[in-house]
Amino acid sequence: MSKKAHIFSDPTARAFLGAQAFSYSASAAVPIILSFALLDTHHSAVQVGEVLAATDLPFVLLLLVGGTIADRFSRKVVAIVSELVRGLALIAMAILVTHPNFSVLEIGSAGAVWGTARAFFAPTLMGMTPEIFAEDALMPANSFREGARAVGNLAGPALGGVVFAFAGPAVAFGLFAALYLASAMWLMRMRIVQTKELVTASFLRDLKTGFNEVRSRPWCWITIVVYSFMHLLAFGPMVVLGPVIAKAHLGGAAVWGAIVACEGVGGIIGAVVASRVRLRRPVWTSSVIVMGGAPAFFLIGLKSPAILIALSIVVLGFGFAFITVNWDTAIQSQFPIESLSRVSAYDIFGSVALYPFGQVLGGLATRVISPNAALILSGGTLIALSAILLGSRSIYGLTNSTTRDT
Repeated sequence: MSKKAHIFSDPTARAFLGAQAFSYSASAAVPIILSFALLDTHHSAVQVGEVLAATDLPFVLLLLVGGTIADRFSRKVVAIVSELVRGLALIAMAILVTHPNFSVLEIGSAGAVWGTARAFFAPTLMGMTPEIFAEDALMPANSFREGARAVGNLAGPALGGVVFAFAGPAVAFGLFAALYLASAMWLMRMRIVQTKELVTASFLRDLKTGFNEVRSRPWCWITIVVYSFMHLLAFGPMVVLGPVIAKAHLGGAAVWGAIVACEGVGGIIGAVVASRVRLRRPVWTSSVIVMGGAPAFFLIGLKSPAILIALSIVVLGFGFAFITVNWDTAIQSQFPIESLSRVSAYDIFGSVALYPFGQVLGGLATRVISPNAALILSGGTLIALSAILLGSRSIYGLTNSTTRDT
């Protein structure tokens, strides 16, 4: 089909968006099921961390490879193979956990396969979107994608936890393996007219071209660098410090779980609003909205009532979803279609590469200052880094009237 599809107007659009609803739910549930499968078989917290790291490390390391492959070949085929591999990896995990003496190496290896496939799937989506949707439908399409992610962050872990509790880890892994396979089947239904020319450049040349595309647009690389440090100095530490404070002052895991779920609520609202509001300066204005999430850090650090913290987390989730929709749309509108997956890979890599170090930093900070003070400091850092974005002339100058570079 040609790139004239509008959201929900034809089978290809519905298949593309429906597949992601399945995929996001499964992806959000896998770390939960893995963690409890290990803990219930008397593995230590350190071993849980090792297995989860085994799923994340290939994702980070192979993102740039995945984005380059997606730009060189059919993005539809790359996405389908990625979903099939993730489904098979979960089937392998389901088989492993039926044996009470399964090893960390075995389950970690299956997790590494899952993370590798994820590294190919994530950047592929960015390039596929403008292949399917007309330019005036990119914003609602990205809004639906972000809404699906928010729903997945709510529904996936909840469903995974319930199935795990009543039917065990093997059934839980099997259920979400089926969701990946269902996602692959939906993707197979898409009809996309491929317009790519024969690949003649080397792999490394393509990788360098993607880097040059990002480097040539200051608004893009400045935002990526700033968000790298946000993950290092704010979001990474919050993942560690939040539970510590919740256990000591807010009522423990149940209350913290409910608070974290509020991010998904805010994400759904943010995706809906972003689909209906067209900003003249999308990235700059969205950065202002993201600053509204800073009070969440302060309220947790100050041991405020849980209801106030939950509301602030809703605002934080709203800001995340709102800027994600506008950012994805800006990327798709400003970069050549043939390089979008590489650009997306550099974007995701830049955003998440420092995140694990931020988690370590959050734990180390408690040896110097209190968790509360450390989280308040993270909130102040978020404001300072957001101010860099707001002070950037290139980000302020990026408007919806700017034409795509070709």
